Amino acid sequence: MYLKKAESRKELTMDQRYESSREYSLMDILKYNLRKWWLAAILAVVFAVIVGGYKAKTLMPYIDAEVYEDRMQVQASIYVSDFNSGSSVERGNNIMKIAKSSSVYEEFCKVTGIDLTKQAFTDMFECEQTEASDIVTLYVVYPRTSWDYTVDDEDQAFAFMNGLLEALDHVTKKEIGTQCFTVFDAPESQRNVEKIASYTISKSEYRQAVLKAVTAGILLGILLEVVCYTLWMMIYKKPKDADEVQTCLETPVVEVINKKNDGEESYKKVALFLDRLKEDKNSGVKETGSRRINILPVGRVADETALRVAMSYANEKKKTLLIDLNAADSEVASLSAYVMGTSDELKLQQMNGYLDTVKRNKKQENGFDLVGNEKFRELLDRFSRQYDYILINGRDAASMSEGYETAVLCDSNLVVCGRRNARTEALYTVKNTAEVNHIHLDGVVVYDL
Repeated sequence: MYLKKAESRKELTMDQRYESSREYSLMDILKYNLRKWWLAAILAVVFAVIVGGYKAKTLMPYIDAEVYEDRMQVQASIYVSDFNSGSSVERGNNIMKIAKSSSVYEEFCKVTGIDLTKQAFTDMFECEQTEASDIVTLYVVYPRTSWDYTVDDEDQAFAFMNGLLEALDHVTKKEIGTQCFTVFDAPESQRNVEKIASYTISKSEYRQAVLKAVTAGILLGILLEVVCYTLWMMIYKKPKDADEVQTCLETPVVEVINKKNDGEESYKKVALFLDRLKEDKNSGVKETGSRRINILPVGRVADETALRVAMSYANEKKKTLLIDLNAADSEVASLSAYVMGTSDELKLQQMNGYLDTVKRNKKQENGFDLVGNEKFRELLDRFSRQYDYILINGRDAASMSEGYETAVLCDSNLVVCGRRNARTEALYTVKNTAEVNHIHLDGVVVYDL
């Protein structure tokens, strides 16, 4: 390991954290969520299908529909006699009132031996009279529970009806003094189909209801995306722009790469910047000899920065070598085997007349410390006598230490930051680690793609 320990006088520690002082404005939230329009679109479609489909399924059976219910009952009909001078309707009403009276209730309890409240008694049966008819119909619905009494089955319903007719006969004879009615239809069990509700939802109303549900689903999906992504954005803070990347790393931004600025000129600018770093500050005369440049990626970035900077040097007819330590499992790799001593041959891949590359194979290493090995350092010294520029492309500096080991072997250290994929805390960790180990970060290239 070539990393130096922090001196005791340094107050900087590795567990320091970056705290952003900025707050997200409504415009920031809107802008960032617009970049995730595809996620909002997916959630909108999903919830539109779920909510709209559920509404369509639940309303479909009720388009111009009526709902019916089967009802079991014991029914009996009585013929009301001419026991007074009133009309048949009046006499029928009198009989129905008497049937619900306390006198009949008490007589019912006496003749049947059933113990129930007056409320349960009157609620257990119903009476009806056809208009201008001498016939009154009595019926008991079962199964039914009212207050403290339950009629569970047909036998109990028959017992209740027979007791009711007997009690009603006793009371009318006693109070009116004559036979007021005769049983016209003896008690019998019947199954009636009764309409309990009507739905008048038209097809037009159905379509409107489904459309409203689909709209609600779309809005719900978009709202869910906005809420979840905003919360995620606030919890896992990312740099707002290139200026905040510069603030976190405390190093100048060399270039911002975006869709409009991803051409050869941008990488040539980076190459010129690295060249100027090596100029003699006192004389202004450029140094001679090989230049070693260390690339430190942070976050997910396009794995071509080192290659395209190297191409810029090669295009100027400078002999350039790219050592790609980020190539995980290249089949053409030979660097790992050579440094480990399992192969005496080191193969270089020629990109053009001025640019060569060599790659590693992590599977071959099996935990071997490639960069920390003395043979790697000797190989780097040998390459320095053969090439004008040597670029080392490393792995994520926020989670891997290799980049800091190669940093002490190089002349310049360039951070490459994928702004939208790098947390501010990770950037501060890179700056912090570099400072603790006395590694100078010369600049940062910000990818804003």
